Amino acid sequence: MRHRYLLISSRLKIALILGALVLPTSALLRAQLPLGADVVLANVKARNEARKETARKLLAKDAITVVLVGTGSPLPSDRAQASTAVFVDGRFLLFDCGDGASRSIDALNLPIGQIEAVFLTHFHSDHFADLGEIIDRSWIQGRRQVLAVYGPSGVAEVLDGFQRAYRLERGYRTAHHGEKVMPSEFAGAAAKPFAPDESGESVTVYDQQGVVVKAFAVNHAPVHPAVGYRVEFGGKVVVISGDTTATASLATQSRDADLLVAEAMKMATVSQMQKANEQLGNDAIAHILHDIQSYHIDVEQLGALAEEAKVKRLALTHLVPPVPKAVAPLLFKRPVSEKYHGETVVGEDGTRLVIPLP
Repeated sequence: MRHRYLLISSRLKIALILGALVLPTSALLRAQLPLGADVVLANVKARNEARKETARKLLAKDAITVVLVGTGSPLPSDRAQASTAVFVDGRFLLFDCGDGASRSIDALNLPIGQIEAVFLTHFHSDHFADLGEIIDRSWIQGRRQVLAVYGPSGVAEVLDGFQRAYRLERGYRTAHHGEKVMPSEFAGAAAKPFAPDESGESVTVYDQQGVVVKAFAVNHAPVHPAVGYRVEFGGKVVVISGDTTATASLATQSRDADLLVAEAMKMATVSQMQKANEQLGNDAIAHILHDIQSYHIDVEQLGALAEEAKVKRLALTHLVPPVPKAVAPLLFKRPVSEKYHGETVVGEDGTRLVIPLP
């Protein structure tokens, strides 16, 4: 009897629950749909406000702000590949754009629609793999000028590949949304090739209202040409090394720089990884790990170079090998600090470095 009562009671509860859900369906929908719309509206509003506030700060003219968009390398990790944004005098300049750079820019709320130029250091894919997405997304999100893509000889060939790959995509968007929303004249990009001075002297490749970008040759052989960049404005200097060994040109161009953004390799650890793979019979991986040590800069070499050049602040990016964030300062910062006595920042995706202007 008790079992039957419990069964009836359970069925009654289920009926009441179903009745609450089924009988007043239209009322329930009317009650919940606005709530859902409110949540969506609130989320969109919050995102818009965050984007506006980020843009306001980054495009302000009282400071140069450098954002490490991607601090990874070709080796798999949870970091975006090499990419550094420089916001100066209301301009958004992007240096390299490896895989994941566009997603990182979006996650960081950087105003991609206001990007003015991209500068490529060389043509390893981890420095340009996301170029197509940078061009396309910046256009979709409001860029209304042809995007300039600077680089040493070869940049036109690289850019032409992306232009061809995205030609149909851009046509579809304009056809669907119209010229007013998706103006086809601004869809693409224009290559701005230059020839670096092989002696190590810098050449001016960009000069707009006092914002000057100079390029200088570095050593990343057999990758050639390969360059670093020096950004000058208001008496302040930011240097971006690109991929290189410790060269006289990098030391000269970094002299008294307010910030040097440099790649960093812990060669002792890479060498250990190489030997471990040799013992395991992973000959191809071991061979690659051996070779990459010949055209990058070791952390100790970087520390000595920064000290010699009297760099005011040093930011480490393109970190090799990839390690957990908690381990990175120990692996990279300590050996640098043994040689360099200025401020060292071990970069993460999203790290901001601000240089106040007079």
